[in-house]
Amino acid sequence: MGAPFDLFGLEFLPVPVLHGSQPIYGFRFGAAAYLTDHSEIPESSLDLLRSLDVLFLGRVALQAAPTHSTVDRSVKTVEKLAPRRAFFTHICHDLGHERAESLLPPHIRLASDGLEILVGGAV
Repeated sequence: MGAPFDLFGLEFLPVPVLHGSQPIYGFRFGAAAYLTDHSEIPESSLDLLRSLDVLFLGRVALQAAPTHSTVDRSVKTVEKLAPRRAFFTHICHDLGHERAESLLPPHIRLASDGLEILVGGAV
């Protein structure tokens, strides 16, 4: 468990994160990483998430929950890791898309159905 694996010619590196008290994995693949349903990223995982082009953070809500991240916490994570771009996905129903987008820094967007992203390139 936790060992890198190849899928369709791309290496995926498991990144340990927490879902409340339960350890789970996000994944880094090339210059991108996807962490969903997490509440915390352990310090030991931060180095696995450096030098990213794109960071996807999932299950984002306004209100704190024991097993998920908030918008504020996710913005701080993006600031700490400094990817070129970040997208919040698996968005909680309490987060209005247009209002949230207007409050986020320009390099952080809410993901949407049908969104296509070039990793290492432009949106």
